[in-house]
Amino acid sequence: MISTFRVSASAIVALAVSVAPIPAFAAVTLVDPTPAADPGQVVLPGMQATCDAAALAHDTDGAGGDVWTGQVVLGPVTLAAGPVETGTHSITDAIAGTLVGAGTFTPAHTEILGDPYRNGGSVNMFGIKQAVGGHYSASTYDFMGTFKTTYSHAFSCDILKAVYHPAVDIFHPAVGIYVIAGDFGDSEDAIRGNCAAFTAQGSDPTNLPTWWGDPFHGGSDDNPHCKFQGTPAYTEHHDAYNDPPVLVGNEAQTAINVDQTNVLRAHEDAGEGFDTSATLIIGQVVVCISPSKTGTKLPGAWSKQNGYTGNKCTTDWYNGGATVGVPNLNDGSHNWVTVPVI
Repeated sequence: MISTFRVSASAIVALAVSVAPIPAFAAVTLVDPTPAADPGQVVLPGMQATCDAAALAHDTDGAGGDVWTGQVVLGPVTLAAGPVETGTHSITDAIAGTLVGAGTFTPAHTEILGDPYRNGGSVNMFGIKQAVGGHYSASTYDFMGTFKTTYSHAFSCDILKAVYHPAVDIFHPAVGIYVIAGDFGDSEDAIRGNCAAFTAQGSDPTNLPTWWGDPFHGGSDDNPHCKFQGTPAYTEHHDAYNDPPVLVGNEAQTAINVDQTNVLRAHEDAGEGFDTSATLIIGQVVVCISPSKTGTKLPGAWSKQNGYTGNKCTTDWYNGGATVGVPNLNDGSHNWVTVPVI
């Protein structure tokens, strides 16, 4: 038997067999606040993969080399659903001090406290009725339960492109002049003129002879006439590279929903019924009735009401003991005006 209870004002009502129904609700409501998103605004699994795929979809030229990348841009985290209870609860989960009877209260036993008393100008006498134990058809209480909350994590993707540049070999032709390669006696002036003519053929870098820049030219291998002075031809090599990534656009994506569970305090408004052994005050009821005689308010024949079993339903008690401790506000008249005791 569950004996933990709270008596509310709505339970203090007059009744003969059962208390009138106490309104009951029909929902579990949170006492604790809605929990914050866990995790919060962070990159979740699947976000980067989505952005990677979005970037790859832009690489359509087939040439390769250009590097497309996607970067996650986090959006707001918003409540999508919940909290919704995922488990079950019962009256046995009620937090101490929170269980309250609801629905219809049926007393196990009722009794009248003390002796009858007068109240106002009534020719009847009254008593306080109480219930000793009973049954509530429903209950309300707080409990700790497991709840699921769903948060929506919005995000988008920045799409970036790093342009590819292939490796390059740049040829630089020789730059210089041809001069006489030795002492040729009487032929020196003629050979010197030949060397100047060779130099002149190198004046147009876009139309150079195939021998231009050779160490020697003219004469023979054993007796070369002119030699090259200057910078020999060379090839300048540049490795392949990519430009720094450049933002080309931002693309919205479908938000990712994340479920989380939390243990939260909640309130049950329509729980199951329970028995109580507590003593509850039902309220003031008529315990002695005396129909008035015609034309007067003097008491007639007395009858017991509402479970009163005492022997004080008498005119003597009405005129004597029923007035003890109850002030008469209209002295000099049998029509008592008294202060209600509740």
